[in-house]
Amino acid sequence: MVKFCMLKVKNSIFSKEILESLSKKKKIIPSKFHYDYQGSKYFEKITQTKEYYISRIEKSILEKISKKINFIFGKKLTFVEFGSGSIEKIGILINKNVKNYVPLDISFDFIKKSSKKLLKSFPNLKIIPKYCDYIKYIKLPKNISNTKIGFFLGSSIGNFYNGEEKKFLKNAKKTLGKNNFLFVGTDLIKNVKILEKAYNDKKKFTEKFNLNLLNVINKNFKIKVKLKDFYYICSYNDKKKCMENFIVSKKNLLFKIKNKKIHFKVNEKIQTEISNKFTILKFKRIIKATGWKLKKYWIDSKKYYAVFLLES
Repeated sequence: MVKFCMLKVKNSIFSKEILESLSKKKKIIPSKFHYDYQGSKYFEKITQTKEYYISRIEKSILEKISKKINFIFGKKLTFVEFGSGSIEKIGILINKNVKNYVPLDISFDFIKKSSKKLLKSFPNLKIIPKYCDYIKYIKLPKNISNTKIGFFLGSSIGNFYNGEEKKFLKNAKKTLGKNNFLFVGTDLIKNVKILEKAYNDKKKFTEKFNLNLLNVINKNFKIKVKLKDFYYICSYNDKKKCMENFIVSKKNLLFKIKNKKIHFKVNEKIQTEISNKFTILKFKRIIKATGWKLKKYWIDSKKYYAVFLLES
């Protein structure tokens, strides 16, 4: 059964965040706004590219975890996935002891479609999708099993600016409650060439994913910014240990959002995404600073990627 709980993301909140971002001298838009239906589809394509190692490595780690999940947690479980996206990863872990699945996502159309698809594979699973801004504290549905296991996978923890990942982890801890758990996927620092290839795939899905943000803005504000007036670039910031994605204006532009003039100079950038890379030690410090306890972590043989299990 799929039961939808619509905690709608208010357009006024979206508008305020985007307008504030575009009005600044240094324009930065949170990556969560990428994920309309088309953006989610592009990202799904990115995860299937040869260059994007994260999904393959994370999947192999999750397959190892799946063999031990009953031993770690026992019976009558509720899975809560923050930024659920594709069902492929969570499907690896679901078994007969998982009674409820609560996917949280900002893309209503995508979460609806993926939930129905998951139900075909697990017809006895109670699925309760929530359309919401999962970065904030979310009140979970009533009448779900007491043991809640959260998931924040795909190295999404690296997409926060200015240490905001700590705020997310604190909110997730509050959402899940005491004596519960959270799996977090983290991309580790590695050779820059590997990173640059992962964010510049040959099929250009990453480029389309980033430029699609302009479609999201056009749809929300009912304006007509042309995608052809921008191009995509990305680079590794060695000082901050992160990949940085931008779309860049090809010419001087002027458009209005809610009677406010937005100016772009030629070669002016909008930062569309940040992908922070971690060391094991750095992420352990973040865990401690946010009030979680580290129960265990798994890492691949090349030390490219790690999945941490946190306990509240």
